[in-house]
Amino acid sequence: MNNPPSKEELITSVIEFIENDIIDELVGQKRFHAHVAKNSLQIILRQLKLEEKNNRFEKNRLKEILKMDKDLNELNKILCQKIDYEEIDINNNDLIDHLFKTTMEKLSIDQPNYSAYLDEKTN
Repeated sequence: MNNPPSKEELITSVIEFIENDIIDELVGQKRFHAHVAKNSLQIILRQLKLEEKNNRFEKNRLKEILKMDKDLNELNKILCQKIDYEEIDINNNDLIDHLFKTTMEKLSIDQPNYSAYLDEKTN
């Protein structure tokens, strides 16, 4: 019995099809849109691979900073409120570390080839 292809395998096959069979046949706006489609699928693929883990790390850091356990969206809202009302010092090292790591995790999905991300990742 054959198992169906995974989500990742299906997306990868569409990316490869666009890249290897479609883009070179197109010009102008259609070629641009094919690149946009390919890039969008690559983001979705990275989301499938990284987002759950990244969200877990982000939530754990927020739980530590806020000393409470709620869902990730709620924790982020509370953090924003506490910063806005100056209940958390914006110079707090744990907060700075959290914001930096969260930004890096978001970039790992959205812009993994961004030069500043690559520079920080190697440090």
